[in-house]
Amino acid sequence: MTGVTMSVPEAPRVAVIDRSPLPLGRLLRAYLLEAKMETKAALRTPGFALPFIAVPVAIYLFFGVVINGNVGDSSEYGPAVVDYLFSGFCVFAVMMPGIFSGVILATDREGNVLRLKRALPLPPGATIVAKVLMSMGIAAIALTLVVAVALYVGKLTMSIEQVATIWMVLVVGTIPFAAIGLLIGALVSSSAAPAWGNMIFLPMMWLSGLFIPLPAFLRSWVVIWPAFHLNQLALGLAGVKQFIFIPTGLAAAVLLGVTVLCGGLAIRRLARVG
Repeated sequence: MTGVTMSVPEAPRVAVIDRSPLPLGRLLRAYLLEAKMETKAALRTPGFALPFIAVPVAIYLFFGVVINGNVGDSSEYGPAVVDYLFSGFCVFAVMMPGIFSGVILATDREGNVLRLKRALPLPPGATIVAKVLMSMGIAAIALTLVVAVALYVGKLTMSIEQVATIWMVLVVGTIPFAAIGLLIGALVSSSAAPAWGNMIFLPMMWLSGLFIPLPAFLRSWVVIWPAFHLNQLALGLAGVKQFIFIPTGLAAAVLLGVTVLCGGLAIRRLARVG
């Protein structure tokens, strides 16, 4: 009887996936590339970029220069009150892109963009970091325009070094407001996110004492608003001692707490629900 030779099929080859950590250079490049794309997308959205870049400088030019340009002649704080108005409008410029970044996040959630990005080879947290850096970039542009107008009209009594310090502090100070925006975007729908953003932004703008005198019964409540603490931090680090009302370290601690609390809750929500 002739023997029959049977061939045994080879076992399928399993692809070996390299799970070793990315080199630091490639990791940073991935984060920066995601931030670059996020910023480009925001700049190409007229409903997001144009109001947050143009509105702060327009409002400062109208209220801070045209209407209140000579307020130092009659103010109890003297000519330096224009410096306080300037810092207040600068804080206003960085609040907007931070808080309303939540609208973009909420839109991405509803459009399943975040779910798609989870399937891509992105580093953990790249989407969150990109949105924070995008907010900082938009805020830096708006802030630079306000600073340029203030220096051009020549109303400030601060030095260039003090103005530069305020600029740098406020650009970094966008982060707590971006954390608030991310928490909004992680919790609510894209249609509700603008309303929730305004419910936080508008009271904070008027009640944190940035650029209007408050009634006596409201002055003690300014400490509940992160905008007040950011203004105090910027003025404190710039050495504008006349308008420092709380310790600079306390202002920094409050802003750090807001960032950790709101950012942590947003990340936890996105990790569980998406």
